[in-house]
Amino acid sequence: KAGDKLPVVVYIYGGGSTIGSSGMALYGGEDVAKRGAGFVNFNYRLGILGYMSHPELTAESPNHASGNYAGLDQVAALKWIQANIDKFGGDPSKVIISGQSAGAGAVSTLQASPLAKGLFRGVVAMSGGVWGQGGDNTPKLVDTEKTGVLVQTTLKAANLEAMRNVPADRLLALQEDCQLGCTNGNIRVGSTVVDGWFMPDTPAKIFAAGKQSDVPVIAGFANDESRNDLSSAKTVADYNAAAERLYKDKAPEFLRLYPAKTDAEANLMGRAAAREGMVGKGARNWAVAQAKWGKAPVYIYDLVRVHPFNPAALPADRPDQVGAYHTSDVPYWFGTQDALNMWRPTRNWTPDDRRLSADMTASLITFANTGDPATARIAWPAWSPSKEALVELDVPAVRVAPMPTARWTFHVANAPAPSTQTAARNTRD
Repeated sequence: KAGDKLPVVVYIYGGGSTIGSSGMALYGGEDVAKRGAGFVNFNYRLGILGYMSHPELTAESPNHASGNYAGLDQVAALKWIQANIDKFGGDPSKVIISGQSAGAGAVSTLQASPLAKGLFRGVVAMSGGVWGQGGDNTPKLVDTEKTGVLVQTTLKAANLEAMRNVPADRLLALQEDCQLGCTNGNIRVGSTVVDGWFMPDTPAKIFAAGKQSDVPVIAGFANDESRNDLSSAKTVADYNAAAERLYKDKAPEFLRLYPAKTDAEANLMGRAAAREGMVGKGARNWAVAQAKWGKAPVYIYDLVRVHPFNPAALPADRPDQVGAYHTSDVPYWFGTQDALNMWRPTRNWTPDDRRLSADMTASLITFANTGDPATARIAWPAWSPSKEALVELDVPAVRVAPMPTARWTFHVANAPAPSTQTAARNTRD
């Protein structure tokens, strides 16, 4: 009720910035609310409607900007929360923003955007963010406007007014199949742009100037969501060949850091290298930027626990192959595990899984309440350049694990060649 001054968890869904909805049961907040926090999620514009820049849109804008409409929707929602959440028992000074995948990218851009300053006290990024390539690869308005013109040409629209009269289903058809790569002449529109207003510069440069929201961050990932030729290697020979293909003249250094003498070691090291070189690198880059240009702490996690799949309902799935997949941490954070059994029993949840979920939710609420996720059940040491560590979320126990600095440093300096595989899609839901 009004006046309760509860901490507030805000969630921004993922979906490649082209699909998604806050109405999914997996993103429900009832369990979080039962445990003593306000929970808010909301919809925002996606794809062409949410991110398209265009010269005519830029010209008519009083801010001389276009694109980033999704980000503006998110800022509007956060402003509404600041103005109204007290009426629902929430404390506007204890709002954290969380998001998964593209939603994690959204919270990372909100941390950098001047328009979002003062609207939250912490950030939780689940499997994503702008820091995968160091936070400096956000496209510029002059380039994304060209994509907008391409959309106009493809629609055979004479001008902006004509584009505004195009039925929405035609826009959706134009961008469908573009979450993991465009086909059939479709156009992907779903990227934050340096527009001089919502995003005045790249996040890396905004951080370097000390203009970001300097708030605590939890950044993490699922253990097996990153896939490339290394993670799929079945033998030592396959593993060595993949290393040569991806890292070329740096392959000897890579193999020294990730040695494999048996086929089992090749599989283990390949999965570790994919994880640390992809989603792991993004989380660590974020921590490095925060340590270099800010004061607030960063906490890194790795969801190691693999869902206990029900072989009767999912006979084609093998947990040893699926692993801790993209999005698999969300039901633990929010206590929405039963959403995955809503239509058929796809998971055989154990008491350990329920306990892990309760512990993670407690850390989330504590983070909103205090700015520190540590609880009596989970110790959360902050990452530091001198003592790199992350929290491994697993059953029967959560543990703190050191991060191998030399391996992570290698990935920052050496981007792999394109792989024949891509990151695993969240198809297990």
